[in-house]
Amino acid sequence: MAAAGLLPAIAAGLVGLAVGSSLAALAARWPALDHRFLVGRSACPHCGAELATGELVPLWSWLRQRGRCRHCAAAIGWLPLVAEIAGGAIACLAFATLAPPTAALLTGIGWWLLLLALVDAEHGRLPDILTLPLLAGGLAAAALQPLPGLEGPVASGLGAGIGLALFLAIDRLYRAWRGQAGLGRGDAKLLAALGAWLGLEALPSLVLLAALLALAFALATGRRRAADALAFGPWLAAAGFVLLWWQLQLAA
Repeated sequence: MAAAGLLPAIAAGLVGLAVGSSLAALAARWPALDHRFLVGRSACPHCGAELATGELVPLWSWLRQRGRCRHCAAAIGWLPLVAEIAGGAIACLAFATLAPPTAALLTGIGWWLLLLALVDAEHGRLPDILTLPLLAGGLAAAALQPLPGLEGPVASGLGAGIGLALFLAIDRLYRAWRGQAGLGRGDAKLLAALGAWLGLEALPSLVLLAALLALAFALATGRRRAADALAFGPWLAAAGFVLLWWQLQLAA
């Protein structure tokens, strides 16, 4: 099946910019979510000033304000900008290289993984309400086989089960050795969810790619000591998206 084409890919990318912006706001407010996230106006988390329409334009508003609030000059941070770029890149890549049904599936999974990565980067946790539906979706897709490139039920089930057991075992060994947590239970559940989508054979590549991405980031940002904690979820999510895209691309 042919890819959607250049114009649909650009349109999807523009939508993805807005989605990434919304996901960044959702992740930032995650511990205290309430109905106001859906019905209230966006506001600066530092001074509480409501943001004007021009301050909500993805990419442009961050660049125009040089990464600071227009009202109190507090730093907005890099994460919202990264989220917007990632949201757009996910959708653009999917629709530029895959047929529309497959692209839509990959985009949805990519945005879900982006939210998981943002929540882990912001708060150091991977909530069950996000990891478990992703796991269930992978197992269901393997059973129903709606699109080419997805793993079968056996490979999916083994990928989920062994992925979960692998990270839980690593966490227990690290706790016994160092007396502190190494990998969180959320990381194990995310690996299980990605194993359900990618299958058992992809687990070594998934863990290796995630570790290389995390190592590259740690070296680039000067995090070389054991005390410099680094969330692993974002790198698992990034590696999982790349490998799933590659798997679907090969089957296209």
